Amino acid sequence: MNQNWQREWYHVADESEISRQGDFKSLIIDEQPVLVVRGEDGQIRVLFNVCRHREMMVCHEKQGNTKRFVCFFHGWIYDTKGNLIGLNGANDTMRAFQGRRGLVPVPRMGIVRGRIFASLNAAGEDLEAYLKRTRFFDGRGT
Repeated sequence: MNQNWQREWYHVADESEISRQGDFKSLIIDEQPVLVVRGEDGQIRVLFNVCRHREMMVCHEKQGNTKRFVCFFHGWIYDTKGNLIGLNGANDTMRAFQGRRGLVPVPRMGIVRGRIFASLNAAGEDLEAYLKRTRFFDGRGT
């Protein structure tokens, strides 16, 4: 597996692409499927697009608007905040996991000037330092 991407920040969306509650965009960062979604609370999140049950993708559309994501493999249902809110056909033992098995957020995300960035590394250079180093900032605040 390529380890370089783990140190990088990636531009994953612009805020204008997910302006309404429930708007989402799916993409791949290296080999990792992710969702950029504006939750029903208005917050923007970047989540791994992977069901916690059998690691299948929960969203196959590139972009859209939804109130929930449903894994087609076993029917686990997630809200736009990434919380597991339903388990189709689940037994009581499986329901015990419900509050603890939401979609996993990427380790770090940030928004600069309406651009949403994500990093798959929990440590490392902060977003603003990374952007300065990569000349995203040109010294004039643009």
